[in-house]
Amino acid sequence: MKELVEVPVERKQKNASPMPYHGWVGPCNQVSLLYEGFGLGDASNYDSVKSFAQLMWPDGHPRFW
Repeated sequence: MKELVEVPVERKQKNASPMPYHGWVGPCNQVSLLYEGFGLGDASNYDSVKSFAQLMWPDGHPRFW
């Protein structure tokens, strides 16, 4: 989704997790410059999704709330 890719890197980095590949995984080398991954602990849980959306768009986003 274009809106998520356009979020500033500093904000994406706040989606962190102690578990590998759970949280934001950004471009880390020349081979994977176009790869980004976002991990959500429980995507079927409303509060989890809302928390993620508030982290990415602290001022709100019409599609996510």
